Amino acid sequence: AGLGSGGFDSLSFGPSAFPRSAGGAAMARGPATVLGLAAVVAALLQPALAVDRSKFRTCEQGSFCRRFKKWIQRPQREEALWSVLPETQQGTPEGGWSFQVKHKSEAGAHLLLQLNTYSSGVVRFRLNEISPQHVRHVIPAGDVVTEPPPAGAPGAVVSQEAGATVFSFKSTAGAEIKVELKHSPVSLVVSADGRVLQRLNGRNYLNFERYRKAKATLPPDSASDAQAAPDQVLLDAAAHPHGLDTHGLWEEDFGGHTDKKPRGPASLGMDVTFEGDVPGLFGLPEHMVKASLPFFEEPYRFFNLDVFEYENNEPMALYGAVPLLWAIHRGAGGEPSLTSAFLWINPSETFVKLERDTQGQAGGPAHAWWTSESGVLDAAVLVGPAPAEVSSQFHTLTGSAPMPPLWALGKHQCRWNYMTEKDTLSVDANYDKYDLPYDVIWLDIEHTDGKAYFTWNPASFPTPEKMVDAISAKRRMFVNVVDPHIKKDDKFHVYKEIRDQGLFIKKVDWKMMDDPTDAKPADWEQPEKIDDPAAVKPEVWNDEEDGKWEVPKIANPAHKGEWKGKQITDPNSPVTDFEGWCWPGTSGYPDFTDPRMREYWGSQFALDKYKGTTKDLYVWNDMNEPSVFNGPEVTCPRDAIHPNGNVEHRDVHNMYGYYVHRATFEGLEKRVPGDRPFVLTRSFFIGSHKYAAIWTGDNFAKWEHLQTSIAMVGALTLAGQSLVGADVGGFFKHPESEMCVRWYQLGVLAYPFLRNHAHLETPRREPYMYDESTMMMVKATLQLRYKMLPLWYTAFHEYHALGKPVVRPLFWDFLADAQTHSDEQAVENQIMLSDVVLVHGISKPLSESTSTTIYLPSTAGWYDLYTGAFSAPGRYDVPVTMQTIPAFYRAGTVVPLKSRIRRSSACMAMDPHTLNVYVNPKTGEASGRLYLDDTRTKKYQDGKSFLDVEFEFKGGVLRASSARGDAPSEVSPEVERVEIFGLSASPSKATLAVDQAGSKHELSVISRQVPSGPGGTATYAAVVKVKPWIDLSKGTDWALTVQ
Repeated sequence: AGLGSGGFDSLSFGPSAFPRSAGGAAMARGPATVLGLAAVVAALLQPALAVDRSKFRTCEQGSFCRRFKKWIQRPQREEALWSVLPETQQGTPEGGWSFQVKHKSEAGAHLLLQLNTYSSGVVRFRLNEISPQHVRHVIPAGDVVTEPPPAGAPGAVVSQEAGATVFSFKSTAGAEIKVELKHSPVSLVVSADGRVLQRLNGRNYLNFERYRKAKATLPPDSASDAQAAPDQVLLDAAAHPHGLDTHGLWEEDFGGHTDKKPRGPASLGMDVTFEGDVPGLFGLPEHMVKASLPFFEEPYRFFNLDVFEYENNEPMALYGAVPLLWAIHRGAGGEPSLTSAFLWINPSETFVKLERDTQGQAGGPAHAWWTSESGVLDAAVLVGPAPAEVSSQFHTLTGSAPMPPLWALGKHQCRWNYMTEKDTLSVDANYDKYDLPYDVIWLDIEHTDGKAYFTWNPASFPTPEKMVDAISAKRRMFVNVVDPHIKKDDKFHVYKEIRDQGLFIKKVDWKMMDDPTDAKPADWEQPEKIDDPAAVKPEVWNDEEDGKWEVPKIANPAHKGEWKGKQITDPNSPVTDFEGWCWPGTSGYPDFTDPRMREYWGSQFALDKYKGTTKDLYVWNDMNEPSVFNGPEVTCPRDAIHPNGNVEHRDVHNMYGYYVHRATFEGLEKRVPGDRPFVLTRSFFIGSHKYAAIWTGDNFAKWEHLQTSIAMVGALTLAGQSLVGADVGGFFKHPESEMCVRWYQLGVLAYPFLRNHAHLETPRREPYMYDESTMMMVKATLQLRYKMLPLWYTAFHEYHALGKPVVRPLFWDFLADAQTHSDEQAVENQIMLSDVVLVHGISKPLSESTSTTIYLPSTAGWYDLYTGAFSAPGRYDVPVTMQTIPAFYRAGTVVPLKSRIRRSSACMAMDPHTLNVYVNPKTGEASGRLYLDDTRTKKYQDGKSFLDVEFEFKGGVLRASSARGDAPSEVSPEVERVEIFGLSASPSKATLAVDQAGSKHELSVISRQVPSGPGGTATYAAVVKVKPWIDLSKGTDWALTVQ
């Protein structure tokens, strides 16, 4: 990537010379020395085949993770070190309990444990220092966990058992939850409905390194000997007698960079055991791995990075971090299967290791250990025990996602880069020429004036507002990239204003100083020479003639050398603005942890400040890990300082991107009050779902990347982030026709966020650039997406209101079916859209396979999405053609659709709906839902400006079983067509009653016999054209009968 096929003759130092991600080489687009440019050229000329692992740390290369691995292998690990002091129990203002925790090797209790039981079924466990040497970073209230915090469990009963304090309560879903806080060693056992689900610190891996004084060997305590060696006391991972590794406690080198640690070691860690028969663990985004997480030897890493050309099946860190781990607990002896999850809330670098009691074991308990570089221990057990309850608990804890605008669920067209206004408008015109629906066109970094964001290139985009208005006139939207690195240029107002307000991240020009606590010992002998005590003045010495006799000097045997006190890092070393390289060249990096910086950033999106933009232009935040081309691991140094709170970057690294896109979202909220913002982010953390869409970054046009996108999207949605997707067709390289079609076929059904994006040096890949056959197949898939938008939008309302993932792994809906826990096809190649559609991705070319194996979970049955053929649950080998991929509607559902496809979602707003009924063959019934609002504003939040209709089909009658809200005038609430599948006989007539008087209208019915699908039977389908159209805003006073 980076040079394409032009070779050296085509080399330039414009955009085509640089890969889009920076992890492959230190590349800047600003001034550089000749030698620097030569090095860049040399790097670019090398074929880029895989990620450069040497740029990124492993657990063993990071001192805190290496220490933790040593710590958990200590002899007599079961020995109690930290113990709860039950007599210190107190209530907390937020409704929980606190306890002091004491270490056996210390005189006093130096840790405070806080325990909360929330009514939703969440148990939160926190450890922090009491009176620390330095204040440990705590995520501000409301940034991740909601503020005020979730409601406490009412009526929680606290009791004492032998060696434990026990908390019992009933969750809002009715689960009986028991929490046992074991006193010595401290641990937590969490049960639901009588079954133990999780044990925290059950293997006694707990580590908590308290801050030390500068260069001190042990943290402050009256029992500590200031001169004691750290390997003489069993204290923590930084002080113990079992092969202690002291390298990296106060300073650490990696990749040519030195990380100063003036506050010393501060890492923490703990183990978690998921009890019972656990067939698999899921989640931990973002990693490119299977859905059922592999138990790698190397721990999963969370350290948000710009990783160039990331690889499949690797626990390496990527762009974002939601350390949420799901477990399935299979039932035995007639017990139902359950789920639970564990959330680790820490934004510093984190490693997670998955383990079994026996390597390669397929079931039984599963273990995980967690360790973070700094901060506090803050963890939550999401008790479930049903998947819907786990998801709801996550959102109760972290906040609900807003409704996205409907246009965000349509097709997005992006490329690095559309180079001019004419180029941009020609893409839009060609979509119309070939009758391809799409909603949003995007501009990458080349639209700016020298990579100064909030600007336009005056030569290439001289009239941007006119261009945006031309797109808006077709009822489409625009998105611009705005990255967080700020071009250093005194003429650039954004740079100057941030600098003058002191809002950039700082770097420290480290100086050394004498340790003021290191006094010279009283017996220190300073003289190097002393008089020779054996010397005697010669008798013949004459002072007048020979001068005054001086006693000869000899070496002082007591001399200990020149006294030099310990040198420590000067905490008052001077600071300046941190500068690094990114797309503009030398750049500053704002401190987005500061609310003042976020307020300033958001203000720059005002229409009178961001010239050339309109209310129809939205924002993409890229490179926000943050990406620093010449920084350690291509990011910001850990010892950089955030002025807001004097916090080291190491403490907040994984939240940097979160604060960037939050600031953007909040700015867009203020730009047009009442409008729904749209922001896309590459970097993310727990809580990002409240502010941004996410994509999986710079993927490849490879079949394996297509396949693994199912797992990556599923992991993100399990972690509460539903507006997500992968770049269709891959970012790097060029997808040939078959791969392009397969990727669109998957994306329209499985990606909530559907965007096509591409590297600058790849061939154009807009659908109309392919041959006609390929384009027509892509067109058919895009039309399917737009047909299904009512279903997608309704699913997003369930996500907004209830926390249900929009797409999700099969076990989420079919937990009682054990095949959804571990079957390779069910777990890795299939995903559900809501509880309605099952889709199976095809990730091999037809030249390799003309069939595939599908698994249809145990339910009433499945209907082919394209033909309506009924299939029974089971495993089947089915043929594959280029026109479709296996996809099915679940029997027993009523699916809202739109049959009139236009050029954008907004153009379809006033078109009537189609209702597809997929009958449960056992009961003859079906049910479903349609949610409508104005699709763009926040009026729906007033409790009435929406329409929420529930449908039921029973006894041959389709009706609305309930209807809430007032239908907005901006959308059609009408139904023009009903299609019914799974009828046992061909219907002869249909009637519609449309009012309380019961007046009936005879309707035309067209029926056909539908051949059986795999394992199924032949059925009948009927199409009923409704006249007059059913007006859903009239409530429940209508009924459509098929006989």
